[in-house]
This record gives sequence, C-alpha cells and structure tokens, in this order.
Amino acid sequence: MDLKMAGRRLVALSQLPERLTRDKLEDSDWVTFAVLVNKSTPQSSSSGRTFSIWKLNDLHNLEVFVSLLLFGEVHKELWKTELGTVLGVLNPNPMKQKEGYEGVSLTVDHPQKVLIMGEAQDFGTCKAMKKNGDPCCQIVNMYECQFCQYHVKAQYKKMSSKRAELQSSFSGKAPNKGGLKERLCRDGFYYGGVSSAACAASL
Repeated sequence: MDLKMAGRRLVALSQLPERLTRDKLEDSDWVTFAVLVNKSTPQSSSSGRTFSIWKLNDLHNLEVFVSLLLFGEVHKELWKTELGTVLGVLNPNPMKQKEGYEGVSLTVDHPQKVLIMGEAQDFGTCKAMKKNGDPCCQIVNMYECQFCQYHVKAQYKKMSSKRAELQSSFSGKAPNKGGLKERLCRDGFYYGGVSSAACAASL
C-alpha cells in the first residue's frame, strides 16, 4: 500500500465537491478512499453498453456522497462488489453533470484504478424504526452511533421539550459527544411507538 500511495495526493471523499471546483486534480496523481454504501442494478445505455452506478461515502461526513459510474471492463470485473467494501479510487475522471443534479459523479477507465481494500467494520444502517414501522435504512458509522442523525435529532427534540433547561438552549442540532447524543446512542430510545432496542433485535 505504501508503494501504491507513494507520490500521490490523498483527497478526502467528503471534500471532493469543493476540491474539484477549487483544484485542478486532473493535473495531479491523486487517490480517495470510500465505502461502497449503495449500488444500482446494472443498466443499459442508449448505445447498448451495460453499466452500473455506485454510491460512495467515507463514513466521516454522512451527508456527502459521490457517484462512481462503471463502464465496460470496469463494470464487468467489479459490479459484483459487495456493499460495505472499502475502496481506493485512483485518478478518477469527473463526469459532466446532468442539468439539475448538483452531486459529484466520477468514472475510471481501468479496473485496476479501483483498489478493493476489505470490509468496513463500522458501516451499517440505523437501528431505529420509521413511523410506519419499517426499519430505517439510513447509513451510519456504527463506531460513532447506531442511530442516524434524523432519529437522534427527533428524539433529542422530544426529550428537550420535556426539560425546560434544555429547551431554552436547543439550537436544532444534536448535542456533541459526551452529552445527550451519547446517551441516546448507548441506551437507545423509543420512536414511532417502537423501541430502538426491539428494532435492533429484529434486524
């Protein structure tokens, strides 16, 4: 790995939208690391080429996702890669965005530009239930918390409304580590009439 990284710039995936706008990454030798968190069923283009689309995240910023489109031999060799796989992507090419889409889409021209690193032990999905009784499918970093930001914030609002001293200082954001968020992640909570512990046990 040290040899593969020698002389290459490491760009955090969550910083890619900003870095692609600000820096000329196409003129440098760079790499980004990510976890495969979602992928589409293989599709056929108008020209008959089969391709697939991967959704990547670095598990540090769960609000920034990057799409990686696989074509030709890249798709043929890699489309069966499992969710939760840690990837290194070498010198991907930014794709022209479709009108109305503001996300970042990348592609690579050779299968060896995607390094399969192993399995992300901290990758998972939220252990809470939605109001309709279905499991929440938002991705989470299990090391930090087993519940997504939406459910942590929802429970925080519910609890803070019952405590005047918290309600006066609530800013709309989940508290930092060491506070109520940590308790919610550790002890679980009820949401939509179902306990997070009961939900976790059923998954």
